[in-house]
Amino acid sequence: MTKKDNSTLIAFSTMMILLMAVIIYFVITKKNSSDENSLLETEEEKIEELNYNLTFITPKKVFEAIRKENSLIIDTRNNPDFIENHIESSINIPLENFIEKEFQLDIEKNLIFIEKEGTQDGKKIANRLKENGYKLNYLKGGLYSYLGAGYDLISYGDVNSAQDRAKVNLIDLATLGSKLTSGERFIYLDVRKKSDFDKDHFENSVNIALEDLEKNKSNLPTGKLLIIDENNARSFKAAVRLSDMNVLTVYYLTDKYSEFKKAIQNKTLLK
Repeated sequence: MTKKDNSTLIAFSTMMILLMAVIIYFVITKKNSSDENSLLETEEEKIEELNYNLTFITPKKVFEAIRKENSLIIDTRNNPDFIENHIESSINIPLENFIEKEFQLDIEKNLIFIEKEGTQDGKKIANRLKENGYKLNYLKGGLYSYLGAGYDLISYGDVNSAQDRAKVNLIDLATLGSKLTSGERFIYLDVRKKSDFDKDHFENSVNIALEDLEKNKSNLPTGKLLIIDENNARSFKAAVRLSDMNVLTVYYLTDKYSEFKKAIQNKTLLK
């Protein structure tokens, strides 16, 4: 190797060492800065919380409070977000409604105050409710912390969502007929509104309207459920919600209630 080659190699090696030193310097500086910012945010959060007389609740405790008689879970997001997904058995009172007026809530209930994530306005309102005598717990970190802890929400049931479609078992009239012929039996869960059910329904079918499934979970019959409705989109939504409520032995009929009834009357269901 010539002297010129050695000089080039030494220069290249020196440049690489300097480059590595610069990279290491920036990585260490960025990490220290990030750590300092994280510590600063934590301290600011602690100081902020001292301004409110709040009792914080963990996601696990929120999950355990679902459908308990003495608990009321209040979701303060806007209504479209609540409809899309929410904690089982929670009710929706958007935050702006609390700002605009006072609510007469059950003073005997243990209120659980839920935001999408923690906000100053939300903490102020929760603090005010507590000062007014309500027994209130505030979910720190909001729904993000609930989901981050591994708990699921009740979905609206979007037929265009691959995730929602994967939750349900569908069945059409032809398949239902084959299953009935082979000896399988279903409990018919009619999720139409009560006024429609009262006008006309199958004998021994159970009526719990789609809108009432969460609050009537304890009234669901045990066994293999077949969901029926005149609108099969409603049947799909019901199946998704029951799946999210961990009711697993559920099928939904892709055909309308009236088509099901006609198949029985014409004796075309069983072949």
